[in-house]
Amino acid sequence: MSLTPANITIATLRLPNEEWLPAHQSRLPISIQRQGEQFNPKRRQQFISGRWLLAELMFHQLGCSELPDIVTSDNGRPVFTDTALPDFNISHSGEYIMVALAQRGRIGLDVEHIRPRRKLMELAQYSFSDDEYQWLTNLPASEQTNGFWQLWTLRESVLKLSAKGVWQMKQIQVMPQQKTLFADFQPELFCLTSQHQDIAWAISTNLAVQHIESWLADSEKCTLSPMKLPELVGFTTPK
Repeated sequence: MSLTPANITIATLRLPNEEWLPAHQSRLPISIQRQGEQFNPKRRQQFISGRWLLAELMFHQLGCSELPDIVTSDNGRPVFTDTALPDFNISHSGEYIMVALAQRGRIGLDVEHIRPRRKLMELAQYSFSDDEYQWLTNLPASEQTNGFWQLWTLRESVLKLSAKGVWQMKQIQVMPQQKTLFADFQPELFCLTSQHQDIAWAISTNLAVQHIESWLADSEKCTLSPMKLPELVGFTTPK
């Protein structure tokens, strides 16, 4: 298997049940395993599974036999202590966990289990721009839930790229028809959104995406295999 790094690499894990933890954790430092023991069972599963998925991706992409050291930056964003290593982001929703690596620049990732929400359009009107709300309103009722999660993951990925809080969502403006967006705190954005099966996800970067690879984790074998990318929708900040 080639270790040539891709510009952007993502990996997806679907947890088989609430009790599952990766059987093989040899790529995880003891410090990570001990840190996971401090959480309640659900949080521990999310933490260990996310770090395991990141470790496997680092092995496949860069040949790292063990997950490199991670620290929490001043803005609360986890990063590798070695600044020469890729930027990464981890997201989970329901039974899904995703990891994204960026060989250059920074990356934000959000995944959401597509599900109905009470008062969905009221939340959209409050959280989104007028253009987004009008775009959602014009969709057939059967497509509004999917449209909502596309916009939600897009916005969350922008916030995670810059380590901003959900309360700053109003500082993002998205024009769905033009496939453009702006953020007060991030002058240049390159974003991709996708939906497949019952998940929606989005990545945001501060550099143009030249190439993207996708991997799927096998929870039984604890291995990664290439996965065909679903259809992607791009959004950028116009120059």
